Amino acid sequence: MKIRPLLHGALLTASLFSLAVPAAAADTDTVRAVSHDQDTAQTAAYWTVARMASATSEGTKGKTPDLAGPPAGTPSSKRSGGSKVVGAVFYHNGSGDHYCTGSVIHTMGKNAVLTAGHCLYDTNKHRYFSNIAFVPDYNTSRPRPYGVWPVRRMYLDGRWTGHGDPDLDFGFVSVGTVGGRHIENVVGSNKFRATQGFHRWVTVIGYPQKRYYHADRPIQCSNWTFKHSTFQQGFDCKGYYDGTSGSPWIINYNSHTQSGFVIGALGGFQAGGAYDWRSYSAVFDNDAATLLAKVN
Repeated sequence: MKIRPLLHGALLTASLFSLAVPAAAADTDTVRAVSHDQDTAQTAAYWTVARMASATSEGTKGKTPDLAGPPAGTPSSKRSGGSKVVGAVFYHNGSGDHYCTGSVIHTMGKNAVLTAGHCLYDTNKHRYFSNIAFVPDYNTSRPRPYGVWPVRRMYLDGRWTGHGDPDLDFGFVSVGTVGGRHIENVVGSNKFRATQGFHRWVTVIGYPQKRYYHADRPIQCSNWTFKHSTFQQGFDCKGYYDGTSGSPWIINYNSHTQSGFVIGALGGFQAGGAYDWRSYSAVFDNDAATLLAKVN
């Protein structure tokens, strides 16, 4: 949809306790960039090992009855050994503790994480989630292998916060330092790529609903992307249930560095897809690039 704003203004910074973001908040280059601050000390204390283990996924991905089933030849995801640049994004939505997937993405500040917009902000209730933290390479056997990184600030497009435009269902967050170190210096990062076209071989890593993967580890699958619409791309692979929202779509994935170039994040149309075997992502274009440039 990508409705363009008619007016341009300054970057809006909302307080921790703000529940709504005015739809008119705008920034230059047509991206209505909205930022929101969070108390990092409170968040770090909130996410105990027990609380992370009890967090659940949200949404309906994989729960829609599917009589036709996936196309012949659709691959199945496999349990992954994990990637140190991909992890779980934990948050509180006002009624419970939940998780999505996120990934470290390169910036000059070395502090940025990418996830889905709907993992940060509820467009129905018009409020930000709270106590958001990123845990790289999370799994139950080693729940904090690289630490817990509280989110310091969130960056979303105002067309997402204003009216839930699925073509802008992505967000970036900046995390604080841990032990005086930036997250990118600890685990590495993916690099951002925009306008890469629709027929690309991607590797998608994410954390699905725990009832399907009791080991509480990520899954991984590679396949070709396809065009769903002008601003939406698709990817077929079985096993991408709730929890995989925000999973990075990585081209040129290097298993040694466990990183590559990101061209999407699971979300967008149908909040990422109605079925476990078909997933969607907003196309990363200049809007996404301009939003990423705001992260500090």
